[in-house]
Amino acid sequence: MNQPLWKFRPMSRGEINVDPIEGEFFSTEVLGSLPDAVIREAIQNSLDAALPGETVRIVITFPSPGQRLGAEDAARYLHGLREHLEAKDSGLADAVDFGRPMDFLVIEDFGTRGLAGDVRDDGSRDDAAQKNDFYYFWRNIGRAVEGATTRGRWGLGKTVFQAASRINSFFGLTVRHDDTRRLLMGQSVLKIHRSNGRRYAPYGYYGRFEDDFALPVEDPGHIERFCRDFSIRRVDEPGLSVIVPYPDEEIEIESVIRSVINQYFFPILSGGLAVTVAGGAHEQVLDEKTLFAYIAGTDWEDRRGLVRRLEFARWCLAQPDAALECLREPPAGRAPKWDESLFEPGQLARLRDRFEKGERLAFHIPLWVEPRKQGIAHSHFKLFLERDAGIDRGEDFFIRDGITVTGVSSQRQKGMRVIVSAADPPLSRLLGDSENPAHTEWQERSPKFKNRYNLGPACLRFVKNSPREIIRILSMPAEGRDTKLLRDLFYVDLEPGRETRADRRAPGDVPGPGVSGGSEAPAAAPARLLMSRLKGGFRLSLHPEAKTYPRTIDLQMAYDVRQGNPFRLYRDFDFDLAKPPIRIEGAHCTYRVVQPNSLKVTAEQPDFQLTVTGFDVNRDLKIKIITTRDKNP
Repeated sequence: MNQPLWKFRPMSRGEINVDPIEGEFFSTEVLGSLPDAVIREAIQNSLDAALPGETVRIVITFPSPGQRLGAEDAARYLHGLREHLEAKDSGLADAVDFGRPMDFLVIEDFGTRGLAGDVRDDGSRDDAAQKNDFYYFWRNIGRAVEGATTRGRWGLGKTVFQAASRINSFFGLTVRHDDTRRLLMGQSVLKIHRSNGRRYAPYGYYGRFEDDFALPVEDPGHIERFCRDFSIRRVDEPGLSVIVPYPDEEIEIESVIRSVINQYFFPILSGGLAVTVAGGAHEQVLDEKTLFAYIAGTDWEDRRGLVRRLEFARWCLAQPDAALECLREPPAGRAPKWDESLFEPGQLARLRDRFEKGERLAFHIPLWVEPRKQGIAHSHFKLFLERDAGIDRGEDFFIRDGITVTGVSSQRQKGMRVIVSAADPPLSRLLGDSENPAHTEWQERSPKFKNRYNLGPACLRFVKNSPREIIRILSMPAEGRDTKLLRDLFYVDLEPGRETRADRRAPGDVPGPGVSGGSEAPAAAPARLLMSRLKGGFRLSLHPEAKTYPRTIDLQMAYDVRQGNPFRLYRDFDFDLAKPPIRIEGAHCTYRVVQPNSLKVTAEQPDFQLTVTGFDVNRDLKIKIITTRDKNP
């Protein structure tokens, strides 16, 4: 049997010189970062290959220094490759020191079908290759199965694996669900280059060969050693393991974890995906049960906002169809547009009232699509929105079949968060056809989308603009005078106890430090206290004209919100009075933190003072005061 090796095909006389360009579709300008690209494409491919009813499990392994492959062992897997890598016109950005241990990255999926199909298919029988995963993974770039409804479209996703390697090469080991065969191959993509006086094609393979035709390695002994050398976890479970030798140094554990969470939080929270990131003896599981605890334990500056986003996503996933507000389908044959005609009689007024109260809303939005030369297909997408005073800009997330399309955004409404989820096949197919190769944008002029649908661009804009338009419609005031329109722009801070009639009607509407009344306040208003605003906090003391002073004072604090009761909407991540940066100082009084946002103060003398600072200076603070057991000064 032929020993496995790397081999590039010598080019023929007169053959046109064309260097590969697929790497340009995954430039950092398009993707944001290389880890984002690797995670996006790797998990997308795995979700596409999921077995029915199975949770897709991804394991990403960063070997410890002791697990790296020694130079002598590494040379076994570079046989036939080094002379091509070292060719001066190979296209590699930087030389690799092959005398040092080989670092590598392993990405494995489980709960998937592996690379099924005829391994000898060479493309001469395209009709038979329609469902040949092995053929399309190893022998096609830029070509995908026609009419595919899966997440990928361009057949370019796997090229990120070689882009992630400093030697532009990777290995793939698959165990197939249908016939349990274990198959090992490798691929290297260089520029057209010369070695030993011959000109070679840019694509090389690792495997066994019949002339220049590469076939996978199936020798059990070789595969078992390969698995040991590269710390592969797969034994005989179906799926695919990708090994990236000499990975780019930009790919680190934390950047990978961030990419997983940012791009795939929706399928993780739905229970359809679990990702394990392992580094040496430590490994972190990211699934529906561990995701929140992991984020809460990090020192990420944006962890509070991230947790609020995931809490909202979890709420979205928990909404049954019966709880969704169903809109009317736009008239067929005309460009769909957003206006009040999409709402049933009485529905809009009810939704505006809920929106005004700050309630979360969930919508089922019908939309027809019409592929050219086919009939109209009725489809839909879902939209969820919430208010969050903790975000200083609008957030919207467009998710197609579990993938967050990170480059699409439409709404800029401060304090609004929106998730748009499209998974129904006809609409998902239209959106997928409009995606760029990196799956980061929806483009009307995409060659796979242009002229493929009747009124396709209008349907695409209807979905892309849905967050902005539905907020616009819900924000339009009912006929008559809106008494609250400018309340966040013009207001007056009041001393405790000096409330207006409007305050009594709508406690909690006045931003800034102050006292809330209403049903939750005692009958005796704390007019004897003086509240002074400080940067990032307040000072509480006895009013100079007070005749008595309260013995005990209960204080409750929360950041103000645009709608709703700020005290009920308080979250542990807003602040904790017992933890920095909050700082509490008392003079002639004692205090005790009874809740993360509540204090009990005992005044010992009339000239007591309590100072609390460390709050977010960019947010208004609401303070509720309850006093008891007054004493004469």
